[in-house]
Amino acid sequence: METSNDAPLVRWAAPSCPLPIDYSPRVLDDIRLSVVDAFFRAPRGGVEIGGVLLGALDGNRLRITGYAPLDCEHAFGPSFTLSERDQERLAELLKSAVPPGLRAVGWYHSHTRSEIFFSGPDLEIHQRFFPEPWQVALVLRPHTFQPTRAGFFFREQGGSIQGEASYAEFTLDPLPPRPVEVEPAPSFDVGQPGPPAVRAAAGIGRRVVPLLALLACLAAALLAYDVFRLQADLQAQTERANRAEKSLAGVREQLKIEQEKSTASAPPYPAP
Repeated sequence: METSNDAPLVRWAAPSCPLPIDYSPRVLDDIRLSVVDAFFRAPRGGVEIGGVLLGALDGNRLRITGYAPLDCEHAFGPSFTLSERDQERLAELLKSAVPPGLRAVGWYHSHTRSEIFFSGPDLEIHQRFFPEPWQVALVLRPHTFQPTRAGFFFREQGGSIQGEASYAEFTLDPLPPRPVEVEPAPSFDVGQPGPPAVRAAAGIGRRVVPLLALLACLAAALLAYDVFRLQADLQAQTERANRAEKSLAGVREQLKIEQEKSTASAPPYPAP
């Protein structure tokens, strides 16, 4: 179960809707993230998901400030079609997952292979588990490269529900992520009273930190020694190559001199 006290709420209204719907943008964004994640979970449309909308009936308006996801077993495939076991889970969710001060104001589910409308199975779920005239349904349609679209469905005067399409579709643009608050780790003094396990852990930590520092220094020294040794080996190999090159050049020069002497001392050929 997730709730949010983000303010201000965003209002959705339609001419035929008896009550305006004020929803928390953070709650609908969390639902959107779950819907998009399930959409990419499997090829060709992913998996459809759903859950309960939580909030309050506040005078002449309906507020949505929380939600509780339903763990659907998808016994009939990737669509959000509830099996008997899923329906039992939904009934239990409506009893146990509603915190004090909130109530089930409706439900939500995604359509990943069809447009935003209220199908026959959707209507059956709504009539059985959300029979109050003010309870609503939210249908979300995720896309691969476009924002997620959504629309509310509700009972008009007389109890009928227009299921062909929502009176007013809207898009759910991603919200900035919540800042992550990291709590500082508690510090303990070994000399101060406290649980034995905590004192022992603190003492071990004080001994481990200097040991880790020493190991880091040794590792740095070994690395420096290896670099120095490699540089020395490279310099020695370079010097040996230079000496071999000089020796070879001397041999070539000596052979050239001997060849010139031999040519100069050879007798000339007699004239024919």
